[in-house]
Amino acid sequence: MSVLVELATSPSRLRRRTTDLSELARGDRKATSAGHNNNNIEVPEYIVDPETKITYLKGKFLGKGGFARVHELTDLTTNRVYAGKIIPRSRLNRPYQKEKILREIDLHRPLVNKNVVRLHGFFGDSENIYIILEYCPRKSLVHLLKQRGQLTESEVRHFMRQLAEGVQYTHGQGVVHRDLKLGNMLLAEDLRLKIADFGLATRLTSEVTKKYAVCGTPNYIAPEVLKMQGHGFAADVWAMGCIMYAMLVGYPPFETSTLSETYQRIMRNAYTIPPSLSEPARQLIAAMLHPDPESRPSVAQVLQHPFFADVSVPDHLATRTVARLSPTEECDGAHSQETLKVTALVSKLQVQPQQKKPYTLDSSNHKPQAKPADAAPASKAEPTPTKTMHGGLMMTLSRVLCPEKRSRTKSSPTLVLHKLLLACLEDTPSYATENPVALPGVTVPFVTKWIDYSNKYGFGFQLSDHSVGVLFNDTTRFGLSADRTRIEYHDTSGKLTVHDASALPTFLQERYSLLKYFAHYMDENLTEGGDVVQPTDAAKKKKCIPFMKRWVRTAHAIVMQLSCTTLQVNFFKDHTKLVINADRHQHPVLLYIDEERRAAAYALADVARDGCDDSLRGRLQFALSALGEFVEVELKEGA
Repeated sequence: MSVLVELATSPSRLRRRTTDLSELARGDRKATSAGHNNNNIEVPEYIVDPETKITYLKGKFLGKGGFARVHELTDLTTNRVYAGKIIPRSRLNRPYQKEKILREIDLHRPLVNKNVVRLHGFFGDSENIYIILEYCPRKSLVHLLKQRGQLTESEVRHFMRQLAEGVQYTHGQGVVHRDLKLGNMLLAEDLRLKIADFGLATRLTSEVTKKYAVCGTPNYIAPEVLKMQGHGFAADVWAMGCIMYAMLVGYPPFETSTLSETYQRIMRNAYTIPPSLSEPARQLIAAMLHPDPESRPSVAQVLQHPFFADVSVPDHLATRTVARLSPTEECDGAHSQETLKVTALVSKLQVQPQQKKPYTLDSSNHKPQAKPADAAPASKAEPTPTKTMHGGLMMTLSRVLCPEKRSRTKSSPTLVLHKLLLACLEDTPSYATENPVALPGVTVPFVTKWIDYSNKYGFGFQLSDHSVGVLFNDTTRFGLSADRTRIEYHDTSGKLTVHDASALPTFLQERYSLLKYFAHYMDENLTEGGDVVQPTDAAKKKKCIPFMKRWVRTAHAIVMQLSCTTLQVNFFKDHTKLVINADRHQHPVLLYIDEERRAAAYALADVARDGCDDSLRGRLQFALSALGEFVEVELKEGA
């Protein structure tokens, strides 16, 4: 069986070394601790591709980042030098880590352009995975700027034209980079700019035109990304504006000494352009840094800007402009230390003004869409990257990432939900016009009331069994049982402690007061989210009070994920609700609450076999898209 097929459908456990297990455990965490420095990765001097039998000679160390170290690798048959990204299998003991590599290779490998770092191949041996990348000996724009302080407008035209041409190509392939920055702009021998590091990249389609995960590098993040309004190609244009500004001025436009102040400046669009810059340069920067993504120019329009009309745009720069990479220096960009990838929990973000083109509910058939208003409605779910990959690539990736069939690791609840719903939508008959027979007497936990107070405290909610909870802005979680006698507290590390409500520790009293305030407000001001009869002993059967894992609010819906392997989507326009629960082992359940607050539970297997009406199918597609975003969040968090 192809190992990639096995990986894509149910990731299996990769081989661990028997030594240094505690160090490996620390290394899995994305923290800048001593246990995660990658200095202990063992790389053989000679590396052999087991399929092609090509032997590579390990050369000088170039850099490190994430799970990987990067070395020069010389193909001994051609004497050609590559940059080899080397990832130890022992670091890939979680499904998300393997899927992240799969996703990056899937997006990067097909890209062939003179302004994009080429991914030449990949393979694995018993100890490591090797990704063979184009070698860029002139470092990155970060190093160039450190040497020069600022670049001339003529030099900036040279680099910006190449950057724009590279981004225009990737956008034409449907790929949004989402981490364009100086450090990811590598320089070839002739100083040609090469876009590197597709670890945060994603694919857009005609049916999926926006993404909602918060990711990127702080100084380059677009405001719509921070606001979680949905972002697309325009987020890359914003980053291009930051890069152009930094090359001309010497530092990014929104850079401050603190992360929070940087974000505030981005949200306010607070930056100044030095008057010494030419008017075309000032105009182009301002256009690319427009706070409204719909008002930013496309990359094609950027290339037509008068800034590039100057005849002094050089095709090549003198190589003395920047020094070679010295053997003792670490390369930035694709071969750098793990860049700060901001993937904030959505509970930490304030609700921001609505986007211009959000997910919408069409007024005629209530079908959720992820497309601009003037586009045709979606007819089928967009498959995940692992489903759309070319079969041969999938098989090759399988062999690299999972060389042997091993016992399967436990997938995260998010991934479980995503796989279940994806499989359901792929199997659902398109000709069906009505929903399957409802399950009698089946109930699942769902959110009946909620209150968003994340601008100060957090997100409060009440469940169908009348237990209540709060996800606080510091990511701690507080739950109160339905009989109001038991409190469950999850600290920032996720550790659970259980307390008697009448004997609560002093340090939890303030949070308890806030929870009671939330509960009182919901009791007095909010109505139940649906007419569902919950068994009176439901609370007693639960070992733990379900808590809120994450939530996100768009212009037309709120999506909530509970710890009990449950995803819920509340649609604002018609007040319908969709609840998908996979806590029943092999019998996942779909609960749908219609406009009249009537609830019906269906076996997800019945929906897959018998189909459903267009209204429900559209809502399921919306939920699948949201789950895809949540999977991306967990990938970046290293969950």
